[in-house]
Amino acid sequence: MIYPTKMEDGLSNGLVPPNDSGKQLSEFPAASQSERYLLLFPLLLSALLLFTNRWFDAVDDEITIINYAVKPVSTTVRLFIHGIGEHEHPPLYDIILHGWLKLTAGNEHLLRMPAICFYALGAWTIALVAKRFGGIHSQVWVLILIMIWPFGFHFGRLATWYSFCFLLVSLVTLCYFRFIALPTLANWTLLVMTSLALIYSNYFGFATLGCLALDYVLCGRQDFGKSLRFLLATGGVLLIAYLPIIGPFWWEAHSGVRSHGVGISTVANGIYGMYCIFISESVAPWFWFVSVPAAIAIAICLLLIVWRNPAPARNFSLYFLGLFLLMALLGIAIPKRLLLITPWLLLSIGVALGTASARSIRYILIATLTITTGIGWYGIFSRRLYAAPHWIEPWESVAQQAAEVVQNQGTVIGDNPSFFFYLTYMLPTRSSQAFGGEKFSGYLPGYAQMPGVYDSPHWIAANRPVTSTVLLVEGLHFSMPSNEEPQNWLDTNCSMTNSARMVHDTGSAWKQQFAKGIDQPEWRIEVKTYACK
Repeated sequence: MIYPTKMEDGLSNGLVPPNDSGKQLSEFPAASQSERYLLLFPLLLSALLLFTNRWFDAVDDEITIINYAVKPVSTTVRLFIHGIGEHEHPPLYDIILHGWLKLTAGNEHLLRMPAICFYALGAWTIALVAKRFGGIHSQVWVLILIMIWPFGFHFGRLATWYSFCFLLVSLVTLCYFRFIALPTLANWTLLVMTSLALIYSNYFGFATLGCLALDYVLCGRQDFGKSLRFLLATGGVLLIAYLPIIGPFWWEAHSGVRSHGVGISTVANGIYGMYCIFISESVAPWFWFVSVPAAIAIAICLLLIVWRNPAPARNFSLYFLGLFLLMALLGIAIPKRLLLITPWLLLSIGVALGTASARSIRYILIATLTITTGIGWYGIFSRRLYAAPHWIEPWESVAQQAAEVVQNQGTVIGDNPSFFFYLTYMLPTRSSQAFGGEKFSGYLPGYAQMPGVYDSPHWIAANRPVTSTVLLVEGLHFSMPSNEEPQNWLDTNCSMTNSARMVHDTGSAWKQQFAKGIDQPEWRIEVKTYACK
């Protein structure tokens, strides 16, 4: 990597190390007319995700984050300033989402629009970095990879912080190299601003910035002192700007990390996380006839991008692997969190494809990626092999059944956020007064109300109301209380007239073994109908 010999626009303070050749890099070259057609890639990616949104029901993380984002921004900011925090991530994305909910009145069909735009913009941004490393061919390869990537096809659309942080890591990387190419005050300011946005969106953003700091020091090792002074100055600015939420960061660092040490569970979850990055959750690893070839292809691909990539891209493949290992050791290498670090993996693969000097290396890489993406898409279309069945749970149809019960003066008790998400849009809910009569105030049963619709605490607090027909809807309830008490009461005092189970989880036994302490039922949804006098 080559660095300029001096700083410009007021930053000529000797903080940037000299390069090896004494030459100065120019800024990123402007795109040619033909290259501008590559903008069709992110546009097509956005259209693809929008068109296929109904393939996947809303998942509990989305509903939980949207519910909290409804609150006034002042309430969210106050929680962080007082050192409490709200989620396992800082508040920037939630503030942006709040504005979007106000603008669209919580329109069901527009909830995922910002996330999709962030993801497509992130794809374009990291492809620009690949162009710097390997020219137009590497840029095109990165865009193609993201277009056909099963993992991004799932997680890039969700109305959560995932795609926003994917964009921010890509932006920070681009700004980092723009600053190296031309270390002006403007480029330094952009680097600091995007870095600050990243750490205000994800606590693990500090680890990604640490990798860039390491890269800067290693590549400027001829003048280590100047590099260190520059990093200290930049780090000081970021630290001062981060002081308002330093309390929640320390709380999350000490209480939110669930490290189990280096054991079978940690290794198994780490392997599963890497498997999902390439395959997605559409094909579970316990289907050995596809997972074994996929694992071999993944291992070969990782080996090649480390072994045969040019030095800058190889460094970023190592940074990706280092961050992944750290996440695995901290117990946070679960699929939904991994989109954050994948821009550097995509960058490394794209550059390897675009710059491979030997055709055999390129062909092997293409073969491994064909295997992994093909298996992932096979699972998407078959819809029978999912490791995480929440992608295909039919909550919309269950909510339709529940809405009919409520409209016929019946009672519904549920324990799953996705169920209440769809039910909210099907019923004329009464908004909570806590938000001052805004057009959109969140979802049933707490943020909006509807007579006859309850979760377990609300039903108990209302003195266990029943009608002639009671529908008990049970699903996974990581973020909601279970229906155990209402079910016991109804089994004792009413007569069950019907019971239906949906979405069989073929991997529940494996999950119980490697994710102890988390309820992993064999059937994901159970709907029971009771007749009460």
